[in-house]
Amino acid sequence: MPQFDKITFFTQIFWLTIIFFGFYFFMLQIFLPKIASVLKTRKKKLSVGARGVFDLNKEQFSILNFRNTFLQNFASNAKNNVVSLGTASISWLLVSVLNTNTSNLAEAQSSYLANSGDIFAKIHSNS
Repeated sequence: MPQFDKITFFTQIFWLTIIFFGFYFFMLQIFLPKIASVLKTRKKKLSVGARGVFDLNKEQFSILNFRNTFLQNFASNAKNNVVSLGTASISWLLVSVLNTNTSNLAEAQSSYLANSGDIFAKIHSNS
């Protein structure tokens, strides 16, 4: 069997050891530092990206809170303005009706009452 030939056994082990350690040191000196730098760079990029996403979410939450607060204040102010406008218009309407009844229509009301009293008296006197 050629695998266990004692003449070539030592040279096979020698070249296997030389190639294995050569490949090992080649990987250790060239490829592993490149892979490590790629992994470190990727990790840094992911952390920067995650921090950016965190900052973006934080800013979005802040803007959302500001918008909700603004809309809440706006709705509250609008409601207060509508209520105060309604109250002012009702009081103006009552004052206007009262002034109209007491000043502008006072003579018409008194003449109406006088005429209706005369008509009522005439109706009862004819019966």
